[in-house]
Amino acid sequence: MIRWITAHQEYMEFIHAEGSLRTRNFYIPYLPDPQGPAVGITISKKVAGAVQRNRLKRRVRAWIRANGSILPQDLRMNIIARQGAAELSWPELSAQLGVLEK
Repeated sequence: MIRWITAHQEYMEFIHAEGSLRTRNFYIPYLPDPQGPAVGITISKKVAGAVQRNRLKRRVRAWIRANGSILPQDLRMNIIARQGAAELSWPELSAQLGVLEK
């Protein structure tokens, strides 16, 4: 079961990430976590307006729920959206988040 990161302190730990993945519209730092997978989502105001940011968060959460089994089971990651992410279609979003496969 995927744990959602909500605490500010946990987000701050990504400053010292051990590695990261990059796509055209996402930056994903990660840390080892023996407790199982944990995911946080960060979308700044520079990416889009409030309505588009909330829609993008819902779409990313839906993708994670649908594809949670392919996530590495020993990592904690923060999915950070970059400009242009709010305009992605579902297949484009799925392809870019597909880099999270084990």
